Amino acid sequence: MSSAKPLVVIFGATGNQGGSILHVLAEHPDSYTVRAVTRSTKSNSARELAARYPLVQWVEADIDIPSSLPPAVANADVVFGVTQFFQPSVHSADKTNENAEFQQGKNIIDACVAEGVGFVVFSTTSSAKKLSNGKITGVLHFEGKYKIQEYLLALPIDSAIVQMGMYYQNYLQSAAWSESGDAVVIAFPGDVNRKHPYADVNRDLGPYVKFIIDNRQQSKGKIFPVSSGYYSTTDIANALTKVTGLPAVAVELPTDAYGDKVLQDMFELLKTCNIFADSPGHLDTNKKVPFEFTTPETFWETSKFKGPSN
Repeated sequence: MSSAKPLVVIFGATGNQGGSILHVLAEHPDSYTVRAVTRSTKSNSARELAARYPLVQWVEADIDIPSSLPPAVANADVVFGVTQFFQPSVHSADKTNENAEFQQGKNIIDACVAEGVGFVVFSTTSSAKKLSNGKITGVLHFEGKYKIQEYLLALPIDSAIVQMGMYYQNYLQSAAWSESGDAVVIAFPGDVNRKHPYADVNRDLGPYVKFIIDNRQQSKGKIFPVSSGYYSTTDIANALTKVTGLPAVAVELPTDAYGDKVLQDMFELLKTCNIFADSPGHLDTNKKVPFEFTTPETFWETSKFKGPSN
């Protein structure tokens, strides 16, 4: 289907990534028709968003149930797809279904192909195995998403890939007061002075995907890393102090600080690898997107952080 006002279907519409896109597109009802996909339209988050954006269509579908997906993407010009590794049906501390996340992505993509969707934007990652030259093999949420990426790009359907940088939001969850109570501890399992690509998933992804949708012809077949720049944990702690006035200190944790082996292997990867190594020069694309991406200072300002709750 093709129209001057594209119908955009958003999977994970009540989550971080899908929600970011929904908020941006729903603010432009004259330019986009938005269909939000969720497992339950009766959830509190779906109800709240439906009340806020009454013109958004809401449909129920489950990416683990292939038969539920064709009606969700029917007549769509664009579909945004995202999968979820950290859920019980895919991964828990003691058990992982290594193929489940790929199957979720394949289910979405196959439905799009069957329904003749014009363009697919999918959220993936690079392969940890590839980035580490085969040394690190246990970052299963990277491998599943990378497999989705390879599957989609090999099909005769126009598509583009987005890859999220590391989430600033993780520091909101982990920030804690020091034992003496006189500083905010910003901890990271690895070198706190090593720089990584960061992004605010709530602010940055939506404008980027809007840019891709508005420039589908030029975007097809491309991979778009989403990041405002490269920052260290020390940079982020210093920004917290600058914005809030709260003393903050970056603290290095061992990579096995988390009991989950998948996360341990991910932090081992980050010791030596840039997750966007496959896309050199990717920050240049930011200049084409009409949006000011989130720096550490902007993140602490917009998050309205007042200090750890603990």
